[in-house]
Amino acid sequence: MHVVRQFMKAAFMRADWLTPGRARAYCEIFGLFGWATFVLMLLQPYWNAKPDAVPVFGDFVSFWAASHQVLTGHMAEVYDASKHHLAELAAFPGQTFGNFAFFYPPTFLLTCVPMALLPSALAASFWLASAGVAFVRALRRILPQPWATIPILAFPGFVINFTNGQNGILTAALLGWGAVLMRQRPFLAGLCLGCLVIKPQILLAAPVVLLCARQWRVIAGGIVSGMTLIAASWMVFGTVAWTGFFRMSRSARQTFEMGHVPFWKMQSVFTSVRLLHGSISLAYTIQITTTVLVLSCVGWLCFHLNRKKADQSGAGPCAPEMMLMIGALPFCTPFLLDYDLGCLAFPMAWVLARALKTEWLPGEKFILFLAYTYLFGARFCGLLIAVCPTPIIASALLLLVIRRVAPDVFASLSSCVTRLFRRHRTLAEMK
Repeated sequence: MHVVRQFMKAAFMRADWLTPGRARAYCEIFGLFGWATFVLMLLQPYWNAKPDAVPVFGDFVSFWAASHQVLTGHMAEVYDASKHHLAELAAFPGQTFGNFAFFYPPTFLLTCVPMALLPSALAASFWLASAGVAFVRALRRILPQPWATIPILAFPGFVINFTNGQNGILTAALLGWGAVLMRQRPFLAGLCLGCLVIKPQILLAAPVVLLCARQWRVIAGGIVSGMTLIAASWMVFGTVAWTGFFRMSRSARQTFEMGHVPFWKMQSVFTSVRLLHGSISLAYTIQITTTVLVLSCVGWLCFHLNRKKADQSGAGPCAPEMMLMIGALPFCTPFLLDYDLGCLAFPMAWVLARALKTEWLPGEKFILFLAYTYLFGARFCGLLIAVCPTPIIASALLLLVIRRVAPDVFASLSSCVTRLFRRHRTLAEMK
C-alpha cells in the first residue's frame, strides 16, 4: 500500500515525469497534429469533389450567409431556418450539407455584416486571424516568456476554433483582455466584457463576480459597450431582427433539448446528464443547481477578497476575480461546445505563471496537462464512450484557481473535508 501511495504522489500529485522538456515536446506534437489537420481541411476541396462535402471553415458558412442575406436586403430571412439554409446552399453551389443554423443575436450579426464584402474563404481567414491575434496577445500578457509561444499556438482550444470556423477565440479574447486590463484600466476592461453581448450566455457569471468584487468602473464600461451594441443593432437592423431572434431562440432551445445538435458535441452539465439518458427535466435541474452552487461559491470568494482588501501584487497582470469568472463559465450555460472552452487558456496560463513564480502545488502539473490536452478529445469522449468528462476537468481547474486566489479559504475547506473523511473512516472501523 505504501508503494502505491508513493507512486500516486509521484505520478499525479507531483507529476515528476512532466519535465519542462517533455512539456514542450508534447505541445509541439499537439501543435503539429492540430495544424496539420487544419491544413488538410484547407486542401480537402481539391481532392474531394463529392457534392455533400462540407465547405472549408465549417460553421463560418452560417456567419457569411447571414451577412450576405443582410446586404442583399433579406434581413427578415436570417432568422428563418429554412430560408437561411437556402442562402447557405446558394453561397456554396454544387455542394449539399446540413444546416449550419444561425442562433446568434443581432449584436453578433453586426460583426458578420462586413464579411459578405469579401469572398467567403478570404473573409473567414481575415476574421479568424484578427480574433486569433487578439487571443494570442492577451495570453502573452500573462506568459511573456519566449518559450510560451509554442504552447499558446498549439493550444487545442485555439486550433479547434480555426478548424470549425467558430467565434470561440473572439469571445475568449474579449474575456482575456478584460482580465489583463481590469487592474490598471477597469473601464476599458468593462468595454471588452460588454462586447460579449454578441454571445450572451458567456456573460452569465459576469454580474455576480463584478458586483461581489465591487468593480464599479468595470460594470460601467460593460454597460456602455453592451448597450451601445444593442442600440446599434436595433438602429441598423430594426425591430424585425430582434423579433426574429427571440422567435428563433424558442426553436433553438427545442433543437438543443431534443438532441438535433448531437449531445456528444456538447460539453455542458446539461448534456452530460442527457448523454447518460437522463430526462430533460433532470438535466435542467442538475444544470441549474450546479450553476447556482458555482456562482455562489465564486461570488462569495470575490466578496471575501474585496472585504479582506487582500494584497494581490503577486497575482500577476490579471485580476484574480476574472480568473474565477472564466473558470466558472463551463458551468453557467447548458449550450456549450468545445470551441467555447478556448477561454480556459487564461486561467490555465495564470495558474502556470503563478507556479513558475513561486512553486508547484500538489496536483497542479497533472491537472494543467490534462486540461490542456483534453480539448482535442472532448467530442470523441461523448461519441465513443457516451460520457462527457468536461464538468469534472473544469471543476479541477476551478479548484486550482481557487487555491491560488484564496489559499486560506481552500486550506480551511481541505481541513474540513479531511476531518469528515477521518471521522467517517473511524466510524466504519468501529462497525
